[in-house]
Amino acid sequence: MSDPTRRVALALLAAPLLAAAPAGGPVEIAYGADRSQRLDVYPRPGLRNAPVILYVHGGGWAHGDKRMVNALPDYAQRNGFLLLSVGYRLAPEVNARGCAEDVAAATAWARAHVREYGGDPHKLFLVGHSAGAHLVALVGVDPTYLGAHKLTPADLAGVVPLDGAGYDAPRQMATVRPRGPLGQMYAEAFGDEAAALSPTLLAAKGRSYPPFLIFHVAAREDSGEQSRALAEALRQAGGRAEAVSAPGETHRSINTSFGLTGDPEGERAARFLRTGAL
Repeated sequence: MSDPTRRVALALLAAPLLAAAPAGGPVEIAYGADRSQRLDVYPRPGLRNAPVILYVHGGGWAHGDKRMVNALPDYAQRNGFLLLSVGYRLAPEVNARGCAEDVAAATAWARAHVREYGGDPHKLFLVGHSAGAHLVALVGVDPTYLGAHKLTPADLAGVVPLDGAGYDAPRQMATVRPRGPLGQMYAEAFGDEAAALSPTLLAAKGRSYPPFLIFHVAAREDSGEQSRALAEALRQAGGRAEAVSAPGETHRSINTSFGLTGDPEGERAARFLRTGAL
């Protein structure tokens, strides 16, 4: 963590703005004992049986904050969704496995409590950007994480990863310089567990998966390859998944613009949240 070049690279990954909360602000909830194990609920008067977005921020598994919601509060209000944003433990305190365990614990809390805020626990969608995209995919594929809370991936209504590139971590790690900032980031997040933390490699026939709507930046070759491979692995396992290219977006802008009025990715995701149709 002392390498200044690495800090700059990770900061860029965590670059989305901290948006102002809507009037009244979010309600912070503890879903675990650690100070990082908190989530924000954005309550909306009049919601009833609303689709629920459980948002997981990015930041290279080592940075970021649950306040990094950008346009999502207005997006949720405009579309009649309930928004929750998850904080989780970060590297080097934990690796990606620990991050995913926290996302699963937050998901279990949401499943048990969203009715209190007008949400439908059977319409619970995981949405994540960058490292958060990897984490929602991992929780949506590997039954270990939700299984610890007596849930399964099939209890999710859907998963929406935004421009992840770590779905097949060994393949991604082979493309970066091990001693460079990205190599160090992946090493800290995955270590010698890279294959065991790769949702593309874990998709298997005989399990039930939620549908996946996977967005990737058109100009990012690694994200595109990884997204298409994850979608294909899920389809080969009997699931429903689609990888969608986002032309004109950058790794940062696909997150900061997601949910703005007229944003193509946000509008397509809104239809998915309402209907479950890819």
